[in-house]
Amino acid sequence: MSQQNFDYDVSIIGGGPGGSTAGYLLSKLGLNVQIIDKDIFPRQKLCGGIITFKTLDLLNRLYKETTETLLDKKIINYHTNRFEINYKVKRIMSINISKFPFYLVDRRVYDNFLLNKAKEAGVDVIEGNEVKKVNLETCEINLSKGDKFKTKLIIGADGANSIVKQEFIRNGIIRKSKWNYNLATGLECFIDRKNLEKNLFKYPMISFGFLRYGYNWLFPNKNQVIVGVGGLNRKNKGLFKRALNRFISALKINPDVVSRVSGHPIPYGNFHITPIYKDKIILIGDAAGIADPFWGEGIYYTQKTAEYASLAISKNFKNFKNLKNSAILYLRLLSKYIYSELRYALKFRWLIFNPINTFFNYYPTHLMLKLMRNKLIDITQGIRSYRWGLKKFFKLGTYLQ
Repeated sequence: MSQQNFDYDVSIIGGGPGGSTAGYLLSKLGLNVQIIDKDIFPRQKLCGGIITFKTLDLLNRLYKETTETLLDKKIINYHTNRFEINYKVKRIMSINISKFPFYLVDRRVYDNFLLNKAKEAGVDVIEGNEVKKVNLETCEINLSKGDKFKTKLIIGADGANSIVKQEFIRNGIIRKSKWNYNLATGLECFIDRKNLEKNLFKYPMISFGFLRYGYNWLFPNKNQVIVGVGGLNRKNKGLFKRALNRFISALKINPDVVSRVSGHPIPYGNFHITPIYKDKIILIGDAAGIADPFWGEGIYYTQKTAEYASLAISKNFKNFKNLKNSAILYLRLLSKYIYSELRYALKFRWLIFNPINTFFNYYPTHLMLKLMRNKLIDITQGIRSYRWGLKKFFKLGTYLQ
């Protein structure tokens, strides 16, 4: 294959929400795009599945999908106006939301929906074929079943264990120690609703206190309840399974009805990396370490970074001869609209998980959340930023240090 022969303009590794969104947008622009994923969709994906206001806004802008259409298509399968924050299982705060309730999706359904959108837009999709090797210099991709492709540009959208990101580490573009410093682990399991009392667990629940620099969660949907734990690896070595079991026990859930526990890595503040290489390899979402470093929420950020990457690529898609400008634009968008927000989220994380809170069993958090009650709703839903919330909080003169 000659240097001038390309199979695709853009190859996207990973068919989750980020990869599917990028594929959909780039194909709409007239590019020849492929998506490669090791799984066959619909596939299981570990995630609580909360869709925030800012994610709904993105879906409306990009896909013209509204809350009503998503409910009609059963993409959203559960919604609730209430959520609860606890110290272990002792209630700190319970809030009813009328304007922007929480919507929940089954990731098998949600991800498959978005991948089908990409297919309908003309993207070539390869499922059940794992990428085994990526050449960053030549943009050549080797698959497990022997297929080989050469492309003009690669987007790594294959999560925290990204094979593209691993090549960045192997080539010294990303320091492994820097990546691992803020890496978290998430464990999840499921309980079928038929094994629970009818009126139990009807709204999301967040619980602090079972581990350090992290939390337990319970997210309901129509057919099951998702129970999990997530936290910073370097603060919780060997504690995750115990913290999950203690949470399940405290909720008085019969362990015999709990599914097998599965785990996955979560970017939890490790976004201080270089997400591009030689203007022709771009990392998005979890592969770029971009997720909320307090809540761990990643659906919005993977789709938002996909939108930014697509916008940056669109500026040079006619000839692909000056991709440097695309890389610069992508970095500028991340710096202005993503990184600045995540830095404030790290500060917010410290406020919640600092040693004073731990020593006093999160009672200072209890007081802070009371003061930030309405602000917390806006921050959680993405209506307001962490920066806005922290500035308002500091003005109250209650900064605990």
